[in-house]
Amino acid sequence: MVSLISPAAFAASTFDYVIAGGGTAGLTLAARLTENPTVRVGILEAGIDRTDDPTVLTPGFAPLMWENPDYDWIFKTVPQTHGNNRVIAHPRGKQLGGSSAINFDYWTHASRQDIDNWGALGNPGWSWKELLPYYLKSETYHPPPASVSEQVDTAFIDPAVHGRSGPVQDSFPPYYDSFYKAWEPTYKNLGLGPTGDPKGGLATGAYTTLLSLEPKGPSRSYAANAYYKPNAARPNLKVLTGVLATQVIFAPSAHPLKATGVAFQVQGQNYTVAANEEVILCAGTFQSPHLLELSGIGDSKLLKSKGIEVLYDNGNVGENLQDHILIPLGFKAAPGEVTFETVARNETYFAQILNDYTKNHTGPLASGTSNAYISFSQILDALKKGPLPENLRQIAASSNANPLYSKQDALFLAQLLNPTETTAQEINFPGALVPASSSNASALYHPTAETYPGNYFSLLAALEHPFSRGSVHLTSADPTVYPAIDPKYLSHPLDIYVVSQILLHLQQVARTPPLSNLLKDSGKAYQEGFYELNDKNVEDFVRNSFGSEYHPAGTCAMGPRAEGGVVDEKSKVHGTRNLRVVDASVFPTMVRGNLASLVYAVAEKAADTIKAEQK
Repeated sequence: MVSLISPAAFAASTFDYVIAGGGTAGLTLAARLTENPTVRVGILEAGIDRTDDPTVLTPGFAPLMWENPDYDWIFKTVPQTHGNNRVIAHPRGKQLGGSSAINFDYWTHASRQDIDNWGALGNPGWSWKELLPYYLKSETYHPPPASVSEQVDTAFIDPAVHGRSGPVQDSFPPYYDSFYKAWEPTYKNLGLGPTGDPKGGLATGAYTTLLSLEPKGPSRSYAANAYYKPNAARPNLKVLTGVLATQVIFAPSAHPLKATGVAFQVQGQNYTVAANEEVILCAGTFQSPHLLELSGIGDSKLLKSKGIEVLYDNGNVGENLQDHILIPLGFKAAPGEVTFETVARNETYFAQILNDYTKNHTGPLASGTSNAYISFSQILDALKKGPLPENLRQIAASSNANPLYSKQDALFLAQLLNPTETTAQEINFPGALVPASSSNASALYHPTAETYPGNYFSLLAALEHPFSRGSVHLTSADPTVYPAIDPKYLSHPLDIYVVSQILLHLQQVARTPPLSNLLKDSGKAYQEGFYELNDKNVEDFVRNSFGSEYHPAGTCAMGPRAEGGVVDEKSKVHGTRNLRVVDASVFPTMVRGNLASLVYAVAEKAADTIKAEQK
């Protein structure tokens, strides 16, 4: 699908905008900017076009791409000091479409307060009300057919909060296993059914989860086939794949800095492409700050230590890394229940479900999993515990000297104490996870039959608003050397307390019918390596078992320079006149749910901002 162009021809082309990173945000921006036929856009992408690859398009195949260098950057964290030195894998999409090509297709959304927080941190123009039109602009919602509504609840959907003409298709999958069908009824038995459509930004509870799927396949709908493929023939849009962006080039002696192009590398050969108007970094939470540092924008001491000329000193670059920590709790499935182990180990069954998917467009490979948004008050009430301990409340209110973090913490504490705001994303997964393999994303989701001979079901606890903050920084002036990724998981004491309560709640969920009827010994038989949790052992379990939901954000935070910002409210890098960052790295604070829908919306808003500034 990508039109063939040589690196030399690309470098010699005339572009108004050069975008580094053809992922979720980059392709969204390119599609919108080139709606004007006089605007010329060039995209640099390290991966290749895989829009016709069944491994990408098949909903159930996502983990097959992780740890595979054809699809995945294969990032790893440094050993985590507060987590028994565990190393955590971080799959990031290395292809057109970026991580929208390798995620689990969840079409979930931030809360209204999550986005309003951004405005409260000194970013005018950012609120739920102001972002909602861009959420709607990015999606086409497909109402559930009767065959779906007969299997699971879809009555909570409010069509008014969904888009009807956007590039990304979202729908309900056609197939639901017994675990999925039991999910919402179990939470309803606990008084935690859906309180509305979560797309509206207010609802909590367990619900049937929309996926970014083209319903006719069903197949993955993502940035490459939603935003790029329909527009690939535009003469004013050029994409060069298989290249590494290495540096932003600036005009000499210009203040503020003026970006004039991007240096890139192909098979050891170096090139530079010029940008007449702007350079836009859409390389993601790990690589956008890395590119800024390689280009001379970042902490002056760090840059000088690596022999990089300092063009603009901003120690906020690469800081403020936030992520959704994820911890599984594994159970043995009841005899006869079909799980991922059945799919992986029974060749006859796999051939059957592959045929169901390719010919009948249904079956387990066309399905997904589901989740619940739960407040901390709901969790404490379910566990019959009192309010947040006063000592932890005080720590949350005063633990950060950094002005950005202290303001963030006040907002997060208010959300934690608000009974209508989500603290936990609780997820079901019909198979085993192996916490000991958290440094390898593929092995994490592929237990060996020798060690795990049975069939399993996992409940996953995700902490939505972590107080811990980490960083991403270069370790070398060589652009091919990966940056050091240190999320500093569990470095804030409130995180480990809150996520421990979420796990105790999930243990209660597992023992509640109808879900408990699908588990061995009614949810009291654990997967090998797991055991019954209580107040005394749960924190040690967390430190030994945590991983990531693979939702890094915040390393080029939007906000005032003096308060931790790297970009302003228009995504323009402080100290520059025409360099922007548009991706999840600009999120100043973490939000609930999976990030893809928000990245699309942020990129849509950025496109309008750029258009409004065009001469």
